[in-house]
Amino acid sequence: MPPEIVYTEWEPLPVNQGFSRPLAALLRWWIQRQVTQAQDVQVLLEGAAQVWRSGCLPYIQVSGKQIVYRDIHLEQVTLTAEQIRFHLPFLQKKGEPFLEPLTVQIQAVLTEANINHSLPDLQEILCSYLRDLYPQITTIQKISIAPEGITWFIGQGESYLTPIQLISPQALTLIAPAASPQPVRIDLGTDVQIEEFNLHPGMIRLSGYIIIRPGAPAG
Repeated sequence: MPPEIVYTEWEPLPVNQGFSRPLAALLRWWIQRQVTQAQDVQVLLEGAAQVWRSGCLPYIQVSGKQIVYRDIHLEQVTLTAEQIRFHLPFLQKKGEPFLEPLTVQIQAVLTEANINHSLPDLQEILCSYLRDLYPQITTIQKISIAPEGITWFIGQGESYLTPIQLISPQALTLIAPAASPQPVRIDLGTDVQIEEFNLHPGMIRLSGYIIIRPGAPAG
């Protein structure tokens, strides 16, 4: 089923009510192109009528659950952006909805089940990092998450608990076991700025900012 979007207008002025619903419908159409799956999607707009007057949308928040984006499963995601310069031909489903890179606030939750579902697509990159700590690893069968770290199950009863920390807004580190020379750094890229990265029983909660660029490929 396509994602269901519940639209709420924060400024219920008559001039906004005439444009907010078609704009929300267009954004729903665009969001459906970006993700493989999404549930309970909600779009909150503020000042929708300004898109016609100035080409700028003052505020948008999009949230959803059970999202699959580029084969990565996420339990919950909330994206918030302000002062979006709109591409007006998008109102006729032409091109992208925005013209410039957007700095978007993100809050996300990933569960053990999310990561385990994503493992077929994450195997290669995860194993490449973990082999610096555990050279014998060839595949990861599943993971579990606890406040003290992530446990990697590799089969035949073997598993490894690895603490993981946010060391900068663009990098995580896997803490090395006693026999390893140094921690392993995971660079997240310049389009990511993570402010919080917290492990809880069965889940990871993170928040920060990402840059979304016009013309980015759909999921």
